[in-house]
Amino acid sequence: METTAFWNDSKLFEQAMRAGRTDDARRLLYRMTQAYGQMTDNDLTANKTIIHHALALDKVIAGFNLAYFVPHAMRLADSDWSGMRHDGRVVPSLGQRITNRLMAGIGDRSDTYIKAVMPFFRKALQMNPSNKDNLRHLAQLYTRVKLKAQAIALYKRLLQRYDDSYLYAELAGLVDEPRIKVALLCQAIARQPREAYNMGNRYRLALLLQHPEPKRAAFEIRKSMAARQKAQQPIPADVDRISRILADYEPVSEADEQAYYQRMQPLAQAVIRQE
Repeated sequence: METTAFWNDSKLFEQAMRAGRTDDARRLLYRMTQAYGQMTDNDLTANKTIIHHALALDKVIAGFNLAYFVPHAMRLADSDWSGMRHDGRVVPSLGQRITNRLMAGIGDRSDTYIKAVMPFFRKALQMNPSNKDNLRHLAQLYTRVKLKAQAIALYKRLLQRYDDSYLYAELAGLVDEPRIKVALLCQAIARQPREAYNMGNRYRLALLLQHPEPKRAAFEIRKSMAARQKAQQPIPADVDRISRILADYEPVSEADEQAYYQRMQPLAQAVIRQE
């Protein structure tokens, strides 16, 4: 009886999601979790269905309590941790997808939340110990508990294999020397073609350059302001303040700043290679 009710509710969940009735979908998923405890699920298909539905709701409901589903995530089969190739790229496994969602913004999460998700994250590390996302999450956890040296070492390890903008930016937030911060932020900006993702890094770079190289700082803050305005985002007070401070400086050209990024690259690479 419970099995029939479970799969009926699953169909109703999908209908509710297609219709945009997320509150109804949320209630149906909760009902499915209650029915699940009375079912036999030897092949874990029903368990996997609950995870898929939870991820679907997490995409459309701000603040959705995905951690509630950690016990179901712990039951995922080994096969649910294997990624697949599609159109030449690797599609993350179901296990990795829920790991990434549970660990998103982990550095700013409450202690209660971290305690709830850590058993599953430990399992994710066991299943995919060299996964880029898992190592990044681990570095963020190290940062949270002030194990900065371990976090820096992990980011260096990642950047020796990957060339992602956000890895450079996050490492820049951990190092102390201003010139190294500048070099890493330059690489973060150079490797990110979408200005919407560069606005924060450009602001950080402008802060670092405002005294030694105010014309470069003026270039960066104006690019940051322009990206925010294009995205119709409000201008934060600290960004506006730096913009006003640098308003009287003539910014360097785009070509000049691109050449500067290239000149800073060897320093960034030397830091990454340093043990």
